[in-house]
Amino acid sequence: MKLADFASMAGNIYLGRHLPVSLVHFVTNRCNARCAHCFIDFDHPEAYKNQLTLEEIEKLTLNLGSCLKNVNLTGGEPFAHKNLVDIAGLYFRNTDIESIFITTNGSLPKRIFSFANEIQDKFPDRKVIFSLSLDNFHKEHDRDRKIRDLYKNVLECYHGIRALTGNFSIDISITVSSTNYTIVEEFYKHLIEEEGVRAITAALVRDEGIYATPPGEKMQIFNAYSKLIDLISKDMDNGRLEGYDMSSSLGRMMNKKNEIMYDAVRKTYLQNRFISPCHAGALFGVIHADGMVYPCEVLEKPIGSLRDFDFDFLKLWHEKATRDYSSWIKNSKCHCTYECAWSFNILGNSRYHPALVKASLGL
Repeated sequence: MKLADFASMAGNIYLGRHLPVSLVHFVTNRCNARCAHCFIDFDHPEAYKNQLTLEEIEKLTLNLGSCLKNVNLTGGEPFAHKNLVDIAGLYFRNTDIESIFITTNGSLPKRIFSFANEIQDKFPDRKVIFSLSLDNFHKEHDRDRKIRDLYKNVLECYHGIRALTGNFSIDISITVSSTNYTIVEEFYKHLIEEEGVRAITAALVRDEGIYATPPGEKMQIFNAYSKLIDLISKDMDNGRLEGYDMSSSLGRMMNKKNEIMYDAVRKTYLQNRFISPCHAGALFGVIHADGMVYPCEVLEKPIGSLRDFDFDFLKLWHEKATRDYSSWIKNSKCHCTYECAWSFNILGNSRYHPALVKASLGL
């Protein structure tokens, strides 16, 4: 995101235009893993029905507005979709987005490398950010996600993408949950010192869908997450880890945004209280594999179906039902630990702008 995009997003809020800046698109519900902490029931008989076709996704990408800057392609496992590179191409070709973010379990390195090479050839000026999930040591990670050699494949993807010359960035994302909170600090150090990982982010498991935190473990998970983000912050400061470019004003601002986000997530998780307004249904939204549109991942009630609006996303987005949903989110003080939402809630909230501007100026 450029500084001009930050100003554009602020205009979306203060002028009441409510055009999406970022979307999460679940391109498929298919997944080859069965992670212990996942909130999606992939074994449900309805899970794979009515997935959008490539032709339908093309119509969608032609109706997304002028303010969209980023799309997160996720799933399921996004690389389980045989046409993922075509979907990415449609977004790059038909919209003004500058980047695509892909969350993956890293189990399919050949598909990931093929995707990267094709995107590099066709869209060299666009950025792709890969986030690979890795939560535990080799044997335990494979067991918890139920894929043989998954740990090895994740690191193959990580180092392989870093070796490419294209406009890519890649990190390892550690989700802190009941399966790993006792070893998070040890595992974090192992990734840096033994596996040569230089970009790590933290995520906090959410009680959502079919997943619920075991009783009595919430405080331990919170403490492990807090320790992890403190370690990440320290190692970014001392250069052991890479973050946004601290030599640029935008990089300094985005690193400050992450610092604020981690603090907000900690407070929300432990205290379950409202901190600041949420812009779900305004600045960002979520598209499910079947074309249903939601304000965010957490809320179970959809806004509507793209198929009912002939894939005119903005027409659906500007319906009274959408505005009413967004107003309910604001008036009910809806709150959660969803990191994607928090990023835009911070960037779009004047309460945080002094700290962001100060950081951007290096003060």
